[in-house]
Amino acid sequence: MAYHFSAEKTGEQDLQTLQERLSKFNLIEFFPVEVSDESLTLGVSIPFKVMDDPRFENEVEKAMSYLVSEQGFQVTDLFTGNGIASSDISKLASQISA
Repeated sequence: MAYHFSAEKTGEQDLQTLQERLSKFNLIEFFPVEVSDESLTLGVSIPFKVMDDPRFENEVEKAMSYLVSEQGFQVTDLFTGNGIASSDISKLASQISA
């Protein structure tokens, strides 16, 4: 089982740079859902088995900060249906693992 998010962004994307940056995260899985010239939608999956890993909180914060704050993705928590704002990121790992 896993916790899932959707990350969407409109406009042209540098997919190679995005893939290189996201591949640095070892605990979180990213996969393309829809890729076009106008938009990009990624699936984000966090396996429940990694939530006990000591790197978990740091990796969630870094990944979501990159997507939301640096890249401007609209990230949606698929469990609650709520969008993730920059101000939500610091408490996100504890919410997911609760």
